[in-house]
Amino acid sequence: MTVDELAEFLDSPTGRRLRGVLATGLIVSVPLVMRIPGLRRSPIGRLIEVTGGAAIVMAIAEGIRDWERSEKARRRRATSVIEVPPVEP
Repeated sequence: MTVDELAEFLDSPTGRRLRGVLATGLIVSVPLVMRIPGLRRSPIGRLIEVTGGAAIVMAIAEGIRDWERSEKARRRRATSVIEVPPVEP
């Protein structure tokens, strides 16, 4: 799968639903994940806690949910041709 194919999928109605579910899952899970004792004691967990990582993760989740493909990328993809090799019997 190429980056263009992935971007086209994420821009489709199914991809929009997937992005919404993923973003909701991230937003809901951040407070639960930050309560895991082992994570809070690890250097990464402390860094996330000190830097306000929950807010950062929520901002990333909102970005995933609200992402829209640019019109220029849509037009470029619409003009490309996909060649399918013939099926051999």
